[in-house]
Amino acid sequence: MAITYRTLPVPAFAEHTVMVVAGAVTIGIEYRHLDEEVIMRFYGPDARAKFDNVAPVGMGAVVEEDGLALHVFGTEDQQEHLRFDCFDDAPHYHYLDPHTPTNVVVDYDPIAGGPVVEWALEAIELRMVAMLRHAGATELAGKVRLADVGAAMPRVRAEVERMLAAGRPLLKSQ
Repeated sequence: MAITYRTLPVPAFAEHTVMVVAGAVTIGIEYRHLDEEVIMRFYGPDARAKFDNVAPVGMGAVVEEDGLALHVFGTEDQQEHLRFDCFDDAPHYHYLDPHTPTNVVVDYDPIAGGPVVEWALEAIELRMVAMLRHAGATELAGKVRLADVGAAMPRVRAEVERMLAAGRPLLKSQ
């Protein structure tokens, strides 16, 4: 199931996000904690209205998310185009168009796809170009070289393991 919002999600927290350049794209690895307080701080008191008062499937009336997030940014424009929220509760991914702005949230099915972190890493490595096109980032998709992405994946995987082992948001220098 997918829900389209007319606003972008809470962005990556720079102090907790390790950036790995992979040619035309930069992959951000972040362990994040997202709750109502963080959302209200970012969007203000009308946060629910910005999302048409609709929460993604699996999320109750109160948002409380914790886990790994993988972000795909354009290296040149530093805009986020894809996000994989690998949360234990309500895992999902985003197709982002920062220019409209549009945020399509797609629920992840762990029964069909297996463990979400491994699925997300494979999607980044093998299906990113098609996903970028689907998100509307066709020019960026045309610049991606899979060899650059493949060369960056060992560092991405190492950061994923480090952050999952910590099980909490880390400062980049930790």
